[in-house]
Amino acid sequence: MNLDLVIFDMDGVIFDSEKVYYEANQIAADKLGMDYSLAYYKQFIGAGTDAMRAQMIEDYGGDAQLIDDFLRISEENVHPLVEAGELKLKPGFVELSQYLQANDIAYTLASSNYKSEIEFFLEHTDVDPASFETIISADDVVEAKPAPDIFNKAWKKSGAPAKEKTIVIEDSFNGIKAANNAEIPVIMVPDIIQPTEKQRKTTVAILDDLISVREYLKNNY
Repeated sequence: MNLDLVIFDMDGVIFDSEKVYYEANQIAADKLGMDYSLAYYKQFIGAGTDAMRAQMIEDYGGDAQLIDDFLRISEENVHPLVEAGELKLKPGFVELSQYLQANDIAYTLASSNYKSEIEFFLEHTDVDPASFETIISADDVVEAKPAPDIFNKAWKKSGAPAKEKTIVIEDSFNGIKAANNAEIPVIMVPDIIQPTEKQRKTTVAILDDLISVREYLKNNY
């Protein structure tokens, strides 16, 4: 096996969470009378809350209070949606993680989300945090994706294996850019955003789901 480490993004890769975030955002937008759409939301996938806040303030006429209210109401609605069972594991995560464990391949979580949210999601989906070599969150780095910080820190804390023996699994354009900037090979598993020719050139593979990732790793490593 010529693979030492797999680095998972979380939102849209391990969890089908983008649907939960968008639903929470739409609840907030409706409450505040804001024009908001899935097409608009897509640009923020993988970028982190700070980048989203800054862009939305600019787009909504500089009204920082409106955006802060929007983010607060959105956040207040995420946990109830998760507790109601709206957060699902992406198909194939269990099978892929079992395959990695069986082959002594370490795997790590590297997310633009905050550690408290990561822990909440893992707890409410019965995913054991201890199964990950390490967990890196937005709290651990200065620059969010597409900066390479999150992936470089995850890679380093996981023993810094050769980068050609490391794979990042991502769903977002920002995440792919972050992996490219970290010079770590990346597989895209599209979620809400579909790949363009650019992503085909900057990834080692674009695969339909995590079951396909397992088969790809079996056949190529």
